[in-house]
Amino acid sequence: MRETGIIYGNSLHALAAEEGCDSVIKEQLAEVEAVRAENPDFFSMLDAPQISAEEKLKIASEVFDGCHPYVVNTIRLLVERRSLAAFGYMVKAYEKAYNKAHNIAVVTAVSAAPIDEKSEAAIVEKLKKQLGKEIELNKKVDPSVLGGVVLRTDGLQIDGSVRSRLEAIKKEIVR
Repeated sequence: MRETGIIYGNSLHALAAEEGCDSVIKEQLAEVEAVRAENPDFFSMLDAPQISAEEKLKIASEVFDGCHPYVVNTIRLLVERRSLAAFGYMVKAYEKAYNKAHNIAVVTAVSAAPIDEKSEAAIVEKLKKQLGKEIELNKKVDPSVLGGVVLRTDGLQIDGSVRSRLEAIKKEIVR
């Protein structure tokens, strides 16, 4: 299902970008993905063989009626092809293609306590300069960090945590 999702996500992004509606589609896909995460039984029902294809398509059309036609038609196509399990992969592939097209780096900042607005702005500004991209910062709190911040993006990790400094000192002492 992963490959199917990637193909659909990249294809949908190419179409939406060509039509100039890729930002709207990205937002709506994220909303639908949130609904899917909160109501997995609903998506399972749309994949159930006990319900006729016509009924499933009708339900999908009604539930997602307020969405852009590309979103509705993609969901209908996944339902029709019994590939709805690929939806999550499709959303991730779409977001990845969108971020690449818009020069956006998604960075996860892990800290022991919530990051205040001033610190967040400083982190974003520094990352913009360092990476040469717009930054989408996702913040997570993890008390095991002890202090400082660990930043992660696309295989790159910048560890400015107190924990990593303590471990470095420990290694130095052990030598």
